[in-house]
Amino acid sequence: MKGLKMAKGILLALLMLSLVTTAFASVTYAKADYTNDYKDTIEQKVKNVLTNGFGQFYTINSIQVKFNDLKVTDSKIEANLFVTMNTTLKAKKVEDLPYIKGMLKKVNLNNFKYESNAKMNSALFEANKNSLKEDQLSKASKELEFRFNDLSQYINKADVNNFFLTITADVKDNQIVQDSINIMAENIDTMVPIQDLLPKSSEEMETEGIHDMQQVLNLQKEEYSPALYALYDRIAARDYANRWSINATSCYDHGTSCGILQARNTWNNSAYPYYTELCHNDCADFVSQALHAGGIPMDSTWYRGTAAQTTLAWVNTSSLKSYMLNKGYWKASNYTSASAGGVLYTSTSHVVMIVKNDTITRQFSGHTNDRNQVNYSNVSTYEYYVLWN
Repeated sequence: MKGLKMAKGILLALLMLSLVTTAFASVTYAKADYTNDYKDTIEQKVKNVLTNGFGQFYTINSIQVKFNDLKVTDSKIEANLFVTMNTTLKAKKVEDLPYIKGMLKKVNLNNFKYESNAKMNSALFEANKNSLKEDQLSKASKELEFRFNDLSQYINKADVNNFFLTITADVKDNQIVQDSINIMAENIDTMVPIQDLLPKSSEEMETEGIHDMQQVLNLQKEEYSPALYALYDRIAARDYANRWSINATSCYDHGTSCGILQARNTWNNSAYPYYTELCHNDCADFVSQALHAGGIPMDSTWYRGTAAQTTLAWVNTSSLKSYMLNKGYWKASNYTSASAGGVLYTSTSHVVMIVKNDTITRQFSGHTNDRNQVNYSNVSTYEYYVLWN
């Protein structure tokens, strides 16, 4: 009897041990966290896509990936990322850029090596004196001078490229299914596949250069007027836009559902204080500030003062465009030609400053949302304006 009781006691103890072990295993399994594995997979995928896409034209100095959020279910994953990529153009000279090669090819300067504007103009005349009219030679010369002067600032200089990405993917057996990874990129006011923000091929960019030079040659005399506003400093406007913008990832005193990402404490509040009457949609206000920093003078129609004194043309996107066009300060441009210091309008009446065009990538800075040096791609409904010829 004693032996039976002892056997029962041992059996009960073993049973209890088994239950405890099973429970512990269950708890351990329930607490298994694969978040870091998911993040590693997503980060590596993003880095591969950007490196493969930009690597032909840039040396990739670094890529930093920040996860703003990550949502995981049993079979799906979604992540929002802010990515900064530091790059340096591989082109050692402006004439090495595919777009410029196309421009030069159109005016019979296929193997041209730039030394000075004077030598370029001499070579241009010699190569085209029997095929182009005098006014066409003048227009081609002015265009090439602008391009070489503008693009030289990007040669041998490291620069940042910023992206806001949304990643979705399937999850199976606690692993991301590689083929299911989908990367969408914020493109000013819409989302596009990341492929839209990757550089085009050399052949495509060269074709764009040929096309744009042909457009220059086709311009009528009256269309090719002197500078729209001779005192406008587009680089000063660009620098202002970059100085007073930031890549905000949260709302500013509007609650979590506002849909507007701002960092109002980083604005130029001393010169342009925020007024509640002006609301939080300040994209036009910000562009007006940058244009004024570039030298465009205020007047009674375009003015920033107190809330009561500030004019509609300063803070309203439509009124700003009408004012600038009516004054003759702006002229229409296009995706390939619009350079830093120009302005971009979207179909949603949003306006931003163009802050970079090295012929391979384009960037903007703006407010509502607050964005700084973010890459963008062309959309057929976008409008581009510049303040120079």
